Amino acid sequence: MRPERYWEDLINTELVMENFLSLQQIFESATAHLVSQGNAALLPSGGGAYKGRCGGCPVGNFIRPRDYRTSMEGIPVRYIGADPKTVPHYMDSGVAALKRALLRSKINVYNEETVALLSCLQNVHDVFGKWEWRDRLASIARQFGLNGEMLSLAA
Repeated sequence: MRPERYWEDLINTELVMENFLSLQQIFESATAHLVSQGNAALLPSGGGAYKGRCGGCPVGNFIRPRDYRTSMEGIPVRYIGADPKTVPHYMDSGVAALKRALLRSKINVYNEETVALLSCLQNVHDVFGKWEWRDRLASIARQFGLNGEMLSLAA
């Protein structure tokens, strides 16, 4: 590799990283989506849906329609940061599509804390009842050191 190319790549990487959404921005967007949606979007076979008739999970809210692939459905978001050896091979295309879609939405899928936050937000939608969402979101805000003030405003 030419030395000048190395520096160009490094500068471009830093520019891209500056454009990623912060954890606070991710949390606020996901919270607003859940509060406005009001119901979980579920797959016919069970489990949460990234995209559905009544919206989708908070992670799916970041995925643009042109980037959505049905292969994403059924893929836990935590798999985008997992060791590929631990992910079932039949999920490879879905994991790749999910990772690509989130990157295009300015989500840093290479940051463990970001993936952990997305996973927690996905669980609020997929696992907990609607009546528990506000308490779970407040707990996530505390866990990640985020400002959960918007939860009281959405009441």
